[in-house]
Amino acid sequence: MNAKILIAGTLLAVSACSFAGQSTIDEIRALDAAKAAARAARDSADAQPVTSAPKTIPHRLSDGRTVNLADWTVVLFMQSSCEYSQKFDPVLKGFSDRTGLPVFPFSMDGKGDMAFTNVLAATPDVILEYFQSGLPLATPTTFLTNVHTMETYPLLQQFADEMTFASRLDEVFRLALDRHKPSSSRIPKA
Repeated sequence: MNAKILIAGTLLAVSACSFAGQSTIDEIRALDAAKAAARAARDSADAQPVTSAPKTIPHRLSDGRTVNLADWTVVLFMQSSCEYSQKFDPVLKGFSDRTGLPVFPFSMDGKGDMAFTNVLAATPDVILEYFQSGLPLATPTTFLTNVHTMETYPLLQQFADEMTFASRLDEVFRLALDRHKPSSSRIPKA
């Protein structure tokens, strides 16, 4: 914003100098002064500390490795009238609140419940995308999705207590990390 103002000011100064009968040297001085002011404004903006660092929510797995929960989200398919969703959703919401693991809820009937009041309706395209691997269409169903790569892993398709959910989540995180671990048995191509 400041740079735009300085550029506009420079153009105004140059045109004013040319109309006022100023010499070429005066016009050059005005341009140099504007460049120096723009450079100073840019340098002071660069010196400002960065306030929006990437969010990190470390979570230790049972094998000692750590994942950043901010890189993942649980995608929940629920239904407001489903008794199993009504039992499971508060468990998942509590886990999310305690750990910081985000939950993205889709509703099969377009309605939220006590735990997840803001939901998106599960469109046929979304359902097809998540349930294409042959999983039966049932609620609640949860998936773990990497928010950067959109890789998705099935979690649970049932009511579960927090311990069962945490155990399955740990298992799927380890599977996802193992899948991306470089193999030492690969022979480099010549």
